[in-house]
Amino acid sequence: MNAGVVCGSLLVVVLVTVVAPRWLLGWEAPATPDAERAKAVNDIRTTLLQGLAALAVLIGAFFTWRQVQVSRQGQITQRFTAAVEQLGSASPDVRLGAVYALERIARDSPDDDATIAEVLCAFVKRSGTTDPFHAWPVPRDAAHKRELALGHREDGPMAVRAVDRQAALTVLGRRPRRPDRQRLTLDWTNLRQVRLPFADLADADLHYSNLAVAGFQGVDLRRAQLTGTWLAGAVLIDALLHQADLRGALLWHARLDGADLRATDLTGADLTGAVLKGTRLDQADLRGADLTGTDPGAAGLLGAVADATTVWPAGFDAAAAGVVTAGEDAPPLRPQSVHDLPR
Repeated sequence: MNAGVVCGSLLVVVLVTVVAPRWLLGWEAPATPDAERAKAVNDIRTTLLQGLAALAVLIGAFFTWRQVQVSRQGQITQRFTAAVEQLGSASPDVRLGAVYALERIARDSPDDDATIAEVLCAFVKRSGTTDPFHAWPVPRDAAHKRELALGHREDGPMAVRAVDRQAALTVLGRRPRRPDRQRLTLDWTNLRQVRLPFADLADADLHYSNLAVAGFQGVDLRRAQLTGTWLAGAVLIDALLHQADLRGALLWHARLDGADLRATDLTGADLTGAVLKGTRLDQADLRGADLTGTDPGAAGLLGAVADATTVWPAGFDAAAAGVVTAGEDAPPLRPQSVHDLPR
């Protein structure tokens, strides 16, 4: 291999210094006098050698750049491997450092962003699976719903009891937005009392997760899959939930002040005691939803769809608020998909 490169290089030099100058002179200026011919050949030779030197510099720069890229990728692979190993450490401090190391790798290497998002989602899910659906408490009445909504506050916020998981979710919630960004998969996960204000969780899959007393102020949950989620006591002030799927979600005493729930699917959702001041529920599907103890008049309901199974507070005039009553020809309620069925 090396001998071939040397022979090839020598051949190029001979062509540039001996053959090419005379050929070019004969082609471009065949009538050059003999007295000027040697100088003309030398000038052509000098020009060709300068071009050859420049080409050699460019080739060397290219191979140097390639070597740097290979070395960089090797370093990133080593850093990624070390960080993943540290996620399994028994020390919370080591796991916390691993989470932030993975965030740094994702910034240094955008191509690895999707893989790192999957790793962090798996870490969060492995560390906190939610209770089976059949084990969730069944409320006796509206007062018991309030008691259950407030009861989750007793064990403290996630940032205190599981700082590494809180950090992982914070990192996931502040990833740069890219056209091919990985969808976050955090279904059936215990995330009670997580704090993610203004996080970007658009399109995330959180179905049947425990989000009780979650701090979601200003969070972006547009088009998110939130079927059957436990959002009792959650703070969703000014949150973006446009076109989210909230079928069967439990929103007992949730703070929805100023939240955008336009065109959301709230069929079968329980909003007992939820705060709806300035909430936008225009064109939302409220068939089978329970709004006991709320003030729907403080929300925007233009074009929202309800039916005979929708539970409104006593005395509320849904039609006057712009709610449309679904007739017999209305599209049927969407069935829950296979992964939503109780385990």
